[in-house]
Amino acid sequence: MIARVNLADPAYEPSDDDLSRLMHDAFAGLSGAREESLRAMRVRIERLQIEARKRFAANRRANAGS
Repeated sequence: MIARVNLADPAYEPSDDDLSRLMHDAFAGLSGAREESLRAMRVRIERLQIEARKRFAANRRANAGS
């Protein structure tokens, strides 16, 4: 296991490997989080579409006799 260094220490000059590991760790969960966000958004849009269609149909029936 590689020992972690204190990248916040202004006296420490990080190596390319340190910066590469930092970037990898920082963005490691991004792909999964994006997929989950898109899935949740699609579910919400589908639910809102169903609700909007129900309201539209109800308004259409109520105004049909006007």
